[in-house]
Amino acid sequence: MSDASVASPIPTPSRRAEPPWELILLGLAVLTLALIPLHVHRAFGLPAHPLIIHVPVILVPLVGLAALALVARPVWMERWGIVTGVFVVGALAGTIVAVGAGQALRDDRGGGGMGGGRIAEHAQAGENLRIAMVLFALALLGTLFARRRNLLDGVPFIAARIVVAVLAVASIYLVIRTGHLGAQLTWDQPSFGGGGGGGTDGPPAGFTPPGG
Repeated sequence: MSDASVASPIPTPSRRAEPPWELILLGLAVLTLALIPLHVHRAFGLPAHPLIIHVPVILVPLVGLAALALVARPVWMERWGIVTGVFVVGALAGTIVAVGAGQALRDDRGGGGMGGGRIAEHAQAGENLRIAMVLFALALLGTLFARRRNLLDGVPFIAARIVVAVLAVASIYLVIRTGHLGAQLTWDQPSFGGGGGGGTDGPPAGFTPPGG
């Protein structure tokens, strides 16, 4: 049989020739750290914090659950890894901006005034969430890069998945805790001016929360 009669193999695209989307997302995640000094005071004429917090409140649980699904079924990383990475970068950016806006709101109101202890607790929870999200985003994107590029397997891959899972659960817990503390600050009127007296930090006098 001559060499000419042997069919040449059809070249297949190499993954290493694809754009390094995981590295791009890692770079974007690192760039979001530049948002830490940003303290947004107002948006659309209103305090920015109550508006911006909707971003992490929605995205952090969603991306946390998605990450748990990926580490439970690593085969899904091939199809859904990049999409999840995009959302984790968005969740990280939203969290950082929301925490900065919270600090701005606290400063605008003289460091807390009435209910200062709870405000400090809420602020600390937000800081903890920000730290957890930075670690979660970097761990998830690093694991996606190593796995999708066939650089991680066996016991190291299992360990990386465990780390991602722990950080995902921690981020979900912290966003729920931070939101709960914020809700207490908003609706617990005795903490803001003595039983609905219309203090600047709480609801107006005579306001009745839904279901109250």
